[in-house]
Amino acid sequence: MYIALSGEMPLPAQTKKQKKPTTHLRRKPPQAHRTTSPVIRCVIFDLDDTLYDCLRQRVPVAHRHAAQAMVEAGLNADAEAVYRARMRAFRRDPMLRYIDAEVTRHFGAENPEAISNAAREAYFNCSVGELKLFPESLPLLRFLAKRGVRNFIVSFGEPRIQRAKVKSLGLDREPSIEKIYYADRGNVLTKEAAFRKIRRKTRLKSEEILVVGDRPAREIRAGRELGMHTVRLLHGEFKAQKPMGLEEEADYVIRNIADVRELPWIWGAPQK
Repeated sequence: MYIALSGEMPLPAQTKKQKKPTTHLRRKPPQAHRTTSPVIRCVIFDLDDTLYDCLRQRVPVAHRHAAQAMVEAGLNADAEAVYRARMRAFRRDPMLRYIDAEVTRHFGAENPEAISNAAREAYFNCSVGELKLFPESLPLLRFLAKRGVRNFIVSFGEPRIQRAKVKSLGLDREPSIEKIYYADRGNVLTKEAAFRKIRRKTRLKSEEILVVGDRPAREIRAGRELGMHTVRLLHGEFKAQKPMGLEEEADYVIRNIADVRELPWIWGAPQK
């Protein structure tokens, strides 16, 4: 729940620096309130814009790659001009639903479908360079693992590229992560299916599992539909995306991945 503050601006002598809240509790119906703190024995993390800054490290590079592919596929324009048009369209459509159609229309493409297909393939298959985790990601993963919490990652995209990202970030050899699943664009494995696999593998109840991600329509929705706890990191490509109903609203919204450990849960309590 977001609260807007209004009122007169205080005089300079009265101004006090206030600490910006990092978490926001989603309003729930009275029957959903718990009398005790939930025990979390498993955390499922998204990858992009959750454990590292995909928006700054990957998105501009991928759009340049897609812009060049559009030109090579026959779009009559300069690659730099196409890139700028893509970034303008991206700000309006971070989910990439209409971006290619909008750009081809803008430049009057003669074969928009072929050019759009080339752009989409280039975007999702852009080669991976050096990537860096958020500074707080590894400390959080290791904090949880020390308390017996089982950590998993479920990433969405082109599996070959997502694996390259994981390798670049060093997560493929990180002992605090039990396993990484790759959901794909062809829906051979969806995020919800991956969550179900993890639940079966761990033999835990849904209420003992937490999902952390940035996309309301993907991991947050999937986690909620399975009865798991959910936390949304308000950052990156989908920061401005609004939940489309209660099924996409996370239990908590945070601004820094480190804030997960401050939420009112019990981490990895021994089973009774």
